[in-house]
Amino acid sequence: MPQKTVTQNPDSLYAESQDNAFLGYPSSPSLISTADPDFEETPVSVAKVSLFKKATDKSTRKSQPKRSNIETLLVGLDLGTNSTYVQIAEPGAQAVEASALIPTVVGYSRPGILPDVLPGNQTTFFGDEAIAHKLHLDLVPPLKDGVIEDLETARDFLAHVKERIGDSKDTEYRAVIGTPANAGSQAKENIRLALTQLFDKVILIPEPFLAALGSRKESTGTDPVANSIFVDIGAGSSDVCLIQGYYPSSDDQISLPFAGDTVDRIIQKAILAKYPDCGISVAKCREIKETYSFVNGSKNSVLAPVMIRGKVRRLEVADAIDTACNALLEKIYQAVRTLIMRADPESIPSLLENIIITGGGSMIPGLDEALESLLLEEGFEGCQVTCVGDSYKSKVAAGALIAANQADERQWQNLLR
Repeated sequence: MPQKTVTQNPDSLYAESQDNAFLGYPSSPSLISTADPDFEETPVSVAKVSLFKKATDKSTRKSQPKRSNIETLLVGLDLGTNSTYVQIAEPGAQAVEASALIPTVVGYSRPGILPDVLPGNQTTFFGDEAIAHKLHLDLVPPLKDGVIEDLETARDFLAHVKERIGDSKDTEYRAVIGTPANAGSQAKENIRLALTQLFDKVILIPEPFLAALGSRKESTGTDPVANSIFVDIGAGSSDVCLIQGYYPSSDDQISLPFAGDTVDRIIQKAILAKYPDCGISVAKCREIKETYSFVNGSKNSVLAPVMIRGKVRRLEVADAIDTACNALLEKIYQAVRTLIMRADPESIPSLLENIIITGGGSMIPGLDEALESLLLEEGFEGCQVTCVGDSYKSKVAAGALIAANQADERQWQNLLR
């Protein structure tokens, strides 16, 4: 895989000129990297593609010939620790052309698997197919705590995503991708490296900001991009972002390595302490969390069925869930409180009415009411906290498509293809 030479710290872009920016996003020439000097763009209507194209075994990535008179396809990508949501659309289109939710996991066949055990004798599977055949695969998650941990596996996974989108030498693929708030330079560079030779151009934007963009159409109150705090609770990280009509600076964002995966591990530790012989897995604890989660002791008893040595036992797990979910609540509360204190005092009354929780963690029943109660106890009068509901899955990708349409040409980073 070719390596790019990084000549400037991407984080320094926040200090660049804000002229000609969309929503304050910097349009500095330093956003451009490894451009093809002979590349010419002539946008035309893009051909239809399918996100649900049948994927084959591990793809071979080859350099594409020089292209001219190309079409353009925009890709909004929420690359998550546990799941990835992707939307595609033509530039300027009012509707999404296709979308898909894909578990972020790659399965590699284990040594010694007999012929015809795995479909087509494939050696690599992705997403739901990998999970379906996990008995005969080593499952490898490309991301941990919201950032790429295994670069080669991430490239394999993104190649699969790209294959489902389509791969035409006559199409330029531009992707806007959500990143954890305050993601470091290396985390961003790993995303660019994973995308190299797959996509043509990319912009990386914090996930809470994209979630705010993706929520504008459904907002009935204050425009979430004008004045809000977005709390994006994912699997690997919880990102809290102050959004007040411009692209957020590092001081406007807090990223916590305490999110869904941490809650799962706390639940597992508590259950194992109470039932040492149960051997419960993190995956089962995630299932318990997604089925029975609550905050503030709103349930006195939760009996969860767990398979132990071939027999189903019902374990009392209410205390474990309460401990884990309340620990998450406290972390979120402290981060939201910090950002409120950083906001312009005159903006705070309106800001308090627009605190929005998204991401998988927003599905914890009562989390919005519990956070609102803590803020009211602190003296933040008039605060209103809402959860976006099950539609959280599409918010970041939808915002990414909006950002892609608003981006100035100079804001796209060129990738080698």
